[in-house]
Amino acid sequence: GQQQQQQQVLIASSSRTSIQDLLSRHLASSNNSSNSSSPCVSLLPLQHTGSSQGSISSAPLFGYEPFKQQQQVTNLTLGLDVLCYAPAAMPASEILQSLVIPGFDSQLREMQQQLEQQAAAGQPLTPIRGYHYQPPGLGNLPVTICYPLLNQSPETTELKLTPVRQHLHTLLGLPDNVPMLRFSNALSWTSAADGEAQGVPRALRLRNVHEGLTPPGFGGQVYLIDGAYEYYHYMQDKFSDNGWGCAYRSLQTIISWFRLQKYASKPVPTHRQIQEILVKLGDKEASFVGSNNWIGAIELSYILDEYLGITSKVLTVNRGSEIPNNARALAQHFATQGTPVMIGGGVLAYTLLGVCFNEDTGEAAFLILDPHYTGGEDLKKIQQGTWVAWKQLGDSAAAGGPLFVKDAFYNFLCPQRPRTV
Repeated sequence: GQQQQQQQVLIASSSRTSIQDLLSRHLASSNNSSNSSSPCVSLLPLQHTGSSQGSISSAPLFGYEPFKQQQQVTNLTLGLDVLCYAPAAMPASEILQSLVIPGFDSQLREMQQQLEQQAAAGQPLTPIRGYHYQPPGLGNLPVTICYPLLNQSPETTELKLTPVRQHLHTLLGLPDNVPMLRFSNALSWTSAADGEAQGVPRALRLRNVHEGLTPPGFGGQVYLIDGAYEYYHYMQDKFSDNGWGCAYRSLQTIISWFRLQKYASKPVPTHRQIQEILVKLGDKEASFVGSNNWIGAIELSYILDEYLGITSKVLTVNRGSEIPNNARALAQHFATQGTPVMIGGGVLAYTLLGVCFNEDTGEAAFLILDPHYTGGEDLKKIQQGTWVAWKQLGDSAAAGGPLFVKDAFYNFLCPQRPRTV
């Protein structure tokens, strides 16, 4: 329990055991009051039944001891989570006494400070939990952070904790535009840390399928997507969208990028959920939900804004034959934003993962991820079939026909990387 009195918060406990009670150690250093203010919860030992070592405790037992004065008590959950590095030869008992208990004590001090700040600000006391992080540049030593768990959605909680993370990024010398200390960045001891995307389990959906491809040989500078993504394509998730779902799949790939870079924690939406968002925004009629209707780059920009709060720029090219003339602008996007680009317009939808551009000759090639693939998650088949490949104007699409139709217009949807942590 937590005792709140004159904006002081006491994480109350006492011990009469031979176990080094971490709570009583915390209490002894932060409260010197008399026995009349003894806490309402005490930690007592359980004895070994039938053991000659009856004084050795085997588990804690909570006992109740009332206050002599009326107090205000708030029951909260404090999620203590300690990660310790110990020599392999250190006995388990010594690890407990020398590392684990002091670690708990340190976390309790931090949690008490946060609760006192909440009380001083007149805010309701919130549960707190410890999380472990291992951001790059800090070696192998993890960082443990105690975050308040607000009674709101994960997205709203993350948003309200932005100033806290910004301060921590500054203290640790971390970049100011890459999330490294969000809930989703925390170390996890389970295989389902990132959850599963819709349909295909996370472990079975291919990531970064362009890796290993050789850039074109005309000597240009290569500009690539910055970060991991998942490859979404036709007929995946046991869902039949052959012939109409290419833009939906491109959107799913883009959203997976924002998830894997920890800018978002929402799941990748299904086709139906995408349609429902557009109806909610008033862009489509209610009959659009459940249909096989196409969507384009503009609709994708609406969904990214509504679903993830991501803004986008749209580069319009009037004719497919003019796409190489825009290679410099697209290269600048990858150099500054690094997000995947959706190619839409009057023909089929693709995802652009990079540009190779030769400033001297003007030659350009484009790294195309094709969502029209209908096979299984076979990287060799995908690369050999040029479902992900470097393409130039005049090249054919993997499914046949020209990749860029010379007299068709194209919209390049360029999502902007959020400047947040």
